[in-house]
Amino acid sequence: MTKQPANQSTSKSKTLVYLEYFLLALCLSVIALRTTFTEGPTMQSTTLAANLGDSLYSLSVSTVLIFSFFLWIVWSFFSGRFLYRLAGIEIGLGIFFVAAVAAGFAAADKRLAITDITVFLAPLMMALLLVQILDSKQKIKLVLAVIAALSLVSAYQGAEQFFFSNQMTIEHYQQDPESLLAPLGIEAGSFQQFIFEHRLYSRGVRGFFTTRNSAGSFALMALFAAIALFIDKFKHRKSYTSSLRFLITCGFATAVVLFSLIITRSKGAIIGLLFAIAAFIMLLLFGNWLKAHRKAILAVCLLLCIAGSWAVIRYGLNHGRLPGGGSMLVRWQYWYASAKMYADHPFVGVGPGNFADFYTHYKPASALESVADPHNFPLSILTQYGPLGLLGFLAMIFFPLWRTISPNAAAESAKNKQHQPPFRNLAVAFLIVIPTALLIIRPMLMHTAPVETFDVIIYLVITLYIAPVAVFVIGFILFAGPLHKIRDTGYEIRDTHTSAALFCAVLGVALHNMIDFAIFEPGVLTAFWAVMACLIATDAHKYPRTLVVLKPAPLVRTLIVAVALVTSWVYLIYVLVPVAQSTAKIRQANKAVSFGQFQHAHELLKEAAQDDVLSSAALSLNGRLYLHLHHFQLTQVKNRDLLLGAEKCLQAAIVRNDAAFKNFERLTDVYCSLAEISPQQLKTDWLNEAFDVASLAIERYPGCDRLYFKQAQIAEQLNKINIAIEKYSKAIEIENEYRAQFRLMYPEREKTISRLGEEKYQLAIERVKELSKKSEN
Repeated sequence: MTKQPANQSTSKSKTLVYLEYFLLALCLSVIALRTTFTEGPTMQSTTLAANLGDSLYSLSVSTVLIFSFFLWIVWSFFSGRFLYRLAGIEIGLGIFFVAAVAAGFAAADKRLAITDITVFLAPLMMALLLVQILDSKQKIKLVLAVIAALSLVSAYQGAEQFFFSNQMTIEHYQQDPESLLAPLGIEAGSFQQFIFEHRLYSRGVRGFFTTRNSAGSFALMALFAAIALFIDKFKHRKSYTSSLRFLITCGFATAVVLFSLIITRSKGAIIGLLFAIAAFIMLLLFGNWLKAHRKAILAVCLLLCIAGSWAVIRYGLNHGRLPGGGSMLVRWQYWYASAKMYADHPFVGVGPGNFADFYTHYKPASALESVADPHNFPLSILTQYGPLGLLGFLAMIFFPLWRTISPNAAAESAKNKQHQPPFRNLAVAFLIVIPTALLIIRPMLMHTAPVETFDVIIYLVITLYIAPVAVFVIGFILFAGPLHKIRDTGYEIRDTHTSAALFCAVLGVALHNMIDFAIFEPGVLTAFWAVMACLIATDAHKYPRTLVVLKPAPLVRTLIVAVALVTSWVYLIYVLVPVAQSTAKIRQANKAVSFGQFQHAHELLKEAAQDDVLSSAALSLNGRLYLHLHHFQLTQVKNRDLLLGAEKCLQAAIVRNDAAFKNFERLTDVYCSLAEISPQQLKTDWLNEAFDVASLAIERYPGCDRLYFKQAQIAEQLNKINIAIEKYSKAIEIENEYRAQFRLMYPEREKTISRLGEEKYQLAIERVKELSKKSEN
């Protein structure tokens, strides 16, 4: 291995140059897809078919990014010389990967762990690839223009929601609530329906993302990319005749991005924005002084973080909440439960993607919701990947930022012998490729209800597919333009304000995600690491870094190909193919159920479980189907067979994931149903089984009043009076704690929405009174 001096010219083979343009287009197309198509975080439950589809889509897109990086590595080795620019995230990535492997082996649900690791690492691989590809300032400007233009698409979608579709959704829900509740698995009259209605009537603006906080995080990053491009136009306003026109239109487009952030009403994103703007102004005005005193500033910041964390923890422990509204109350509950979770799993965490299954183990009884993330990115990584994972993740962010603000002696930029096409040609080419990808792929992903009239079809095609692409094209021209020839090459983006803007964007997003999980949404995470790659590449152009140069022998090249093929095969066999096969079978089973072909559905779900031996999803769904069909059978023989089938599936699902409480609860229902149709002697045996399994469910969700109520009824049937009183009393206690917090968070509501159910709550109170009298006698 040799190291190339920073000022020595480098060259790439012609085929590698073309490959890099292709890979750049691929990466930008992935960013465009992920920010214009709702892709849920991988930690969401996989018990719904929609979430299973999200997981497969996330894996597929992640595979494109990972294989793109592998392809660049292999091709580079065969191009004569392997040139690699150190990005500064390699050490942190190595640490994080080791932690991810260890946490994956320790995870209860290993399929969720593998999927989460893959989706999390793919944008990091993309960042490493982009650092190598962004070898000219033209390409950096191109990436920033794409991200800024995509924020206009998100602004268009957000405005459509703000002014039109939110109200239409509310009206549709009022006319037919079940059509919206059923796909989400929400029962009418339940607490989950109340939460759904609360979010629906809040008219949140989320663009193409799952939450308004995610939309706010993306808008924050895009805003600073737009600011960098706007400042560049302002500095070069005399370079071309149409400068004033494009300066004004770029400023207007930047204002639209800011507007899209504001209408999300994401408090965290707005706080992050204000902090980032303050930091940006400080860097522009006092950048040299800040760099000269960066160590002292870092020490002060660390002390402030420690002091702030201590103050937050002390206040929370003393008051049982954080200062602020209801959102800060529930966040303290998330964080407190997460701290207890980590205390029980201090080395490798509970496993990637497994937070939701373990959160119920520690959830406070009064807490209204169960969550899949603690709404704090350090805690999220700490609880799922362990301290080593958190160290690696922070290192991946810190080292590039530190290198950016480190003073360096001015150096001559590394010259590339390869001819760089004019920016106009590059921009026009990508302005064709990315919209084409959106027009082809998005209709394949988006499923709309069948319509009969031609005018409705035209309306849907225009609003869902054509309009977003048109907005992207217009936005790209506004941010990247003018695309005609100019008098000189001074249009290239400047380093100082670009680095400062991207630096502050990263800080703003990090601060926002101290109280949210937006950064883990694939679209936000991919854009985040694209911005980080632009920051690293911009710094590399300003202060060229040493290149790692390898001249591999033919034998080494052969070994590289062999390793790449084996790695790809292992990835496909253990990561992508099982999920694809299982998801396809589950979708077919859902269709079979809709047509009443239940036996065929059982067979398909059985095959799905065999296709993916690490996932409990198909087994759990099959058990639920058996249990559901049991309620519609008339003969005890058929009932017994269905219930035994449910028992077998649920027990197998528990073997694959013993952390989730839901399968234990369903198994309790199975044993209770078997007791109902069995003679007295067997009935007692089944009830004892149900009681024991209910205890296991309660171990995994001790704050669930519903589980205690079920166990109390079982105990009562077993004539365990004192235990039944204890369990009923616990259910009442949990419900009372929940009601107290509900009234605290929603004081404007006259009636409290019961989580246990008003009928069961009153029944529990009556049974405690009656059983207590019986016990005394």
